Amino acid sequence: MSWLRLMEEQLEHPRPPARKGSRILRLLAEMWPAYLIEVIVIILGITITLALEEWRDGQKEDRLAAVYLKNLKADIDSDRQTLAYAIKGSTAVTATGNVLLYGQPSPVVTDTGLRSLLARPGFTTRDATFSDLKSSGNLHLIADISLKNLLFTYYSLTQTIKETQDAEKQAVIDIAAPYLFHRFALDGGPRGAGAQTGGPRAVPAPGDNEFRNIVLLRVDNRRELLDDYRRADSLAARITAAMAE
Repeated sequence: MSWLRLMEEQLEHPRPPARKGSRILRLLAEMWPAYLIEVIVIILGITITLALEEWRDGQKEDRLAAVYLKNLKADIDSDRQTLAYAIKGSTAVTATGNVLLYGQPSPVVTDTGLRSLLARPGFTTRDATFSDLKSSGNLHLIADISLKNLLFTYYSLTQTIKETQDAEKQAVIDIAAPYLFHRFALDGGPRGAGAQTGGPRAVPAPGDNEFRNIVLLRVDNRRELLDDYRRADSLAARITAAMAE
């Protein structure tokens, strides 16, 4: 068949044009391996990037948690020193009060005894680190739940101690100090009527209920604080042990 005949047949019976959809399907059939590889590469790249960011964030949080734990330990160690002072001073106050209340024979009031009775050895916690943990939203960095509970219990108790100390301060100012300052000299000056010269200030009368009530108030207030100081020191010791694990 000559080429002229072929051309005539083409003109007489032209082929229908290829559909657009079929071209796309044919292209996809030919190119799908390349597309699949490109998608896998993109997914892997995103996954690796997210994993690296998570690792960096984890490293940053681990370093920050270590700093917080170090500062918390320093705060607790400082608190324990202050608590030791408060416990020792409060023990002296209660001991002096008990001697004045129950000593035999009838106890005398001395300069040292009066100063000890009016002493208010206090405790102020260093809570800057714990406060920053809460306010900054970084409390989740303390992963140990038991340690976190101990910290909340401890700092709640220190707030109670502060309120009790404030109430005791007001009781001393309003009740104990005015009575004792009126009855006794604290600077070695002249004694009250009937008092001896030198040494003792006075011998409380057996029926001086006001004096006994003042002393009892001081002893009770200090005993309450002493119990709280000891509880706080015990909690502080447990916190230190938990941070060392």
